[in-house]
Amino acid sequence: MTRVSIASRSTTQVFDDNGNEKHEFSASEVLDHMETDWRSMWISIFLQFVVGVQVSVYYMSMWPYLQKLDKTADVDFLGWIIASCNIGSTISNPLYGYWNQRTMSVKMPVIIGFLIAAVAQMWYGLLSLFSDAKWFMLAARVVTGFGVGNIAALRIYAATASTPKDRMKAISYGTGGYVLGISFGPVLSAFFTPLGENGWKLGFLQINMFTVVAFLMTIVLLAACVIVHFFFNENYVGIIDENEKGLIEDKSRLIKQSSESNVVIPKYDLIGALTCIYLFMTVNIIATNIEVMSTPLTTVLFDWKDSQSILYNGIALCCSCVVSVALNIILGSTRLGKLDKRIQMLIGLGFFLLYQVFMYPWKFFSGPLDFLPAGKDTDVAGGCYQTYEWCKWTTRVPLSIYLICFIVFFGVAFPFVESPSAALYSEILGPRKQGNMQGLFSLGGSLAPVIGSLTSTALFQATGFRYVMVYQAGILVIGAILIAVFYKR
Repeated sequence: MTRVSIASRSTTQVFDDNGNEKHEFSASEVLDHMETDWRSMWISIFLQFVVGVQVSVYYMSMWPYLQKLDKTADVDFLGWIIASCNIGSTISNPLYGYWNQRTMSVKMPVIIGFLIAAVAQMWYGLLSLFSDAKWFMLAARVVTGFGVGNIAALRIYAATASTPKDRMKAISYGTGGYVLGISFGPVLSAFFTPLGENGWKLGFLQINMFTVVAFLMTIVLLAACVIVHFFFNENYVGIIDENEKGLIEDKSRLIKQSSESNVVIPKYDLIGALTCIYLFMTVNIIATNIEVMSTPLTTVLFDWKDSQSILYNGIALCCSCVVSVALNIILGSTRLGKLDKRIQMLIGLGFFLLYQVFMYPWKFFSGPLDFLPAGKDTDVAGGCYQTYEWCKWTTRVPLSIYLICFIVFFGVAFPFVESPSAALYSEILGPRKQGNMQGLFSLGGSLAPVIGSLTSTALFQATGFRYVMVYQAGILVIGAILIAVFYKR
């Protein structure tokens, strides 16, 4: 066949040996004429919010609950419990991605995932019934991770059920929903602190500030399953499968797809995709560390007891959440979202670095830190445990700086990295089935908190938060270098 290209705004004209004309359409030309189903997309955004809440709802209350259930648990074990949810997600993310790749279904993976998570949340609320409760808490969070790994399917839907012109908006809003959930979870936990740590008994159920949240989450997950089953429609307008020519004809309604015409789907850049995965992992490591370490950190910095740490950090996180969600909406609906995504990510990394710099315990801050009164625990007083030798030479970051870092720097940085990295990753993959690759992307996002929580809690227990800041700054600098080196990819 002789290939002849003729300049045309919409097609490339190709002629075979007999002089018959074939039409070769670019993928973007086909997708430009499709429409995003925004009703289902908004349901997907809400479901990402639900997933975010399930992941983070115990971040600030987990440590005092763990101490109440099992006095043998230490901060190192807390790190494993925090990581356990993400370990479960790390295993299940690629499975949900593969499930979608094989079946092109989002509804069933999401429903099954939420049912698994509902069982785990009920389990978490019943922990007081078990001896060796710390191990049952660990298991409950692993099972929760298996369930909420369905975030992979929801991210696939946002990337493949939106047209190119809507993709940044869909992914930004989806990320905004997830961020809102991550931020709202601890706030929800703080809302129930007036119930107290002891609460009351209802039959065999222990109702207190820790368990009532678990029972509420179970109800929310079951309600989400009903919403998905009855109101969610799957319409993948962002995919062109070159083996499904009839589907292309049905979607575009502009070209007649037959053996005499082809749609060109571009290859994707693997290095660029892997760089996006690293940046997504980085933002999840930092975000998890900041939220998880907030309770033990403020206990030693400001002598807050457990209930105060949960409440005050919940309020601060709520304010940070408002900043993040507002920026996600702005990125999805204004010209700011048109700014080069690589520039957006560099801005976000810059704000994350500012957080590390200002939260470092510089020598000119006041200090050292105070220790807990003899015979007291963090449920009645704040301060350092006697085993924290590093408190003797660690200075106190002022409360005003802590709040600025938590609310402003963290609130601004998160959406400037996570939303653009997810949108750019989808664009790099192109208009093809993305189940496996989006599963890999979500796997990176789930694996990152495992790495972050285990390393940061170990560093915190052994050396304080000084080297946690250094460690986080290091991975941020590596991310900035990768963007600079592979900028054109």
